[in-house]
Amino acid sequence: MHLPPHAIRPDYAGGSILNLAVTLGAHHGVPSPHAPYRHPLPLADARHVVLIVVDALGAGQLRAAITRGDAPTLASLTPVPGAVTSVFPSTTMAALTTLHTARAPAEHGYLGLTVWLDEAQAVVNLIRLYDVYTHTPLTEAGFLAAVPSLYRQLRDRGVAAHVVMPVAYQHSVLTRWACDGATYHPYAQPEETPALTAATLQPGQPSYTLVYFPEYDLICHGSGPDSPEAHAELRRTDRIVADLLAALPAGGDTLVVLAADHGQSPQPPDGYVDVITKKVMKTALHGPVAGEERAAYLRPQPGHHTELEALLAPHATLLTADDAWTGGLFGP
Repeated sequence: MHLPPHAIRPDYAGGSILNLAVTLGAHHGVPSPHAPYRHPLPLADARHVVLIVVDALGAGQLRAAITRGDAPTLASLTPVPGAVTSVFPSTTMAALTTLHTARAPAEHGYLGLTVWLDEAQAVVNLIRLYDVYTHTPLTEAGFLAAVPSLYRQLRDRGVAAHVVMPVAYQHSVLTRWACDGATYHPYAQPEETPALTAATLQPGQPSYTLVYFPEYDLICHGSGPDSPEAHAELRRTDRIVADLLAALPAGGDTLVVLAADHGQSPQPPDGYVDVITKKVMKTALHGPVAGEERAAYLRPQPGHHTELEALLAPHATLLTADDAWTGGLFGP
């Protein structure tokens, strides 16, 4: 499998968010076939673990924010030694599901916002659960819950599991599976998260709480990660994290971990190359393009491989499904 020299492969051997989730789960007794996180975490005396996930806050963005003075609270936290990678594809659907399950994308199957499902014979939107071509709803979605959630495994071991997430996500099919076993604490505004999080830490019972902030990612998608709007949202998030840390009990038995599911990079409009909607794609493919804009999945019609390669090769790295799978892009 040949990737461009600048590509950053997921470090599933011990340096990815998969391994981080594995280690946090193992602290409370959840077994895993995957490698633990290679950087030591101060878990020895931690009865409670709080994982704060700021969607899209990649390492480069965090360093830039600290340099600007936008993130004094985050700057005060103890950094882990070495880099931490996401998964592939490094997008919310695949990466956040890995944090919810402590499983690789190869196992949980959420490989993009849309995927081809043999069971439905369609490209399906995995959040809204409909055929993207006909908008026909997916009537049976139980088979999508391919692995148990991390929270269910924690709850089965006597650990109180909680998620603090927006109220808008509470009743989706994806949330009901990915957060199975956790008590859902919905919030309408992120400023509510400090009090909600503190309430999940009860004396006498070990606990695991995930706190999720999606707003920064949404603004980066709309305005760009280098925009004033994105910088302002990160300052807001930093203030909320400061309030959250101050709200936690002072007993010394809580480990707080800050992570992202993935990062983002600017894509100026004049650098955007739209080749997947060209007319040739409608005749050269079996059905709609799936995946994500930066990790698209194509199913060519027989006899059209050469044509598609000529169209796409100047703009993208092309891999067969077998090469991507056996080459480990989607994880163990």
